[in-house]
Amino acid sequence: MSAEPVPVQVIRDQVFLEHDLAGHPENARRLMAINAELDAIPELSALPTMVAEDVDMELVLAVHDDRHVRGVERLAALGGGWIDGDTYCTARSFEVARRAAGAVVEAVSSVCSGRARSAFALVRPPGHHATPDRAMGFCLFNNVAVGARAAQTRFGLERVAVVDIDVHHGNGTQDIFDEDAGVLYCSLHQWPLYPGTGRAAETGHGAGAGATVNVPLPEGTRHDEWLAAFDAHVAPALRAHRPELILVSAGFDAHSADPLAGMELRTDTYAEIARRLDALAGELCERRTVWALEGGYDLTALPDSVAATLHTLHHD
Repeated sequence: MSAEPVPVQVIRDQVFLEHDLAGHPENARRLMAINAELDAIPELSALPTMVAEDVDMELVLAVHDDRHVRGVERLAALGGGWIDGDTYCTARSFEVARRAAGAVVEAVSSVCSGRARSAFALVRPPGHHATPDRAMGFCLFNNVAVGARAAQTRFGLERVAVVDIDVHHGNGTQDIFDEDAGVLYCSLHQWPLYPGTGRAAETGHGAGAGATVNVPLPEGTRHDEWLAAFDAHVAPALRAHRPELILVSAGFDAHSADPLAGMELRTDTYAEIARRLDALAGELCERRTVWALEGGYDLTALPDSVAATLHTLHHD
């Protein structure tokens, strides 16, 4: 008799602290704050934990051009530098980014194999702005896209969904799956805001027409309004797509305390969206969800929101 899946598994690894630039908003202190919060809460520190493994580079090359991947590797080998005005690379960043993508693949494997009902990969650097051929927006490789491709190619899933709750639109994820009918991409994000994409009219192309759902929301959007937008646009799209797995680009920078945006979500908003996504996954795909850390830059709101998400996934 096979063992029952654990409610939630967490992937944590000290290697994610090694991609770091003091003074940059996306620095190691973000993950240090999350780790400290989880360690201080006995219930969360006791959750089953795995360490990350390096990704199979074939999976990275299934969503990114070789020139882009080798460019990051070469810059890291030279000691690092700036890729653009927002995005840095250190001597360790290529290896850390490989491990971040690998952590999301490991989370997908854990859920698809039945070891866990849900899994949360606490990774850095984030990924959802990384396009097929470009690192940008603090992101080097698109972790969630690599995980979604692994679900398709390694586990044979025909229908996958990515729900992006980061305050910024995940232009990279949208670009990667723009013509892929098998991957539904849904994003709720502040508009206008970096990177300037994510209009409601952007719905996919070719075979992927209709498989992109963008929900641009104005600055100042609050808890009830944000959840109502999710219920009105994202939930019906998920039900129509009937995914076999839901991946979540889990950015927490729509929180009212976040310094890089202007939304007004609360810590309990993230608990509630975890509850709603878990319920939809129960309806559609045996409660299978994979969460990957994206943004969130207030060092109190971020760990509080991650903890609230994990508490919900563990208990509901």
